[in-house]
Amino acid sequence: MKKDIILNIPQDCDNAPKRRIIIDFIIACYQYDWQTIHEKLEDKFAFKIIGNRAIETNEELRQYLDSDINVIELTIDNVLSHGKYGACNGILKSENEEISFAYFFEFQSAGKNTIKSISEYKITKQ
Repeated sequence: MKKDIILNIPQDCDNAPKRRIIIDFIIACYQYDWQTIHEKLEDKFAFKIIGNRAIETNEELRQYLDSDINVIELTIDNVLSHGKYGACNGILKSENEEISFAYFFEFQSAGKNTIKSISEYKITKQ
């Protein structure tokens, strides 16, 4: 079931398709919008949790996202894309913590808009 959260996202991404895909994918991850997540990913993908492990199946990704913090607000500060690469950063807020994040994306190719790999970096605010 898709979850409602407060969204603060850049509004200037309509001329760069990969920037829009990055935003839609990150929102889908924290709203538990599994259909959108699966549509954006290649069948063979890698979701690298830096300093922890790599996830390579939809079921593992779902378990990871289900067990992550209960996000009530998502702020995406910056979104970049160039060729087959992209990145974004921002802040996640739950009831009792704030986490800064950065995601780095590799798409299947410069011309194909499905995600091949993602690297996730998170730092909890002390």
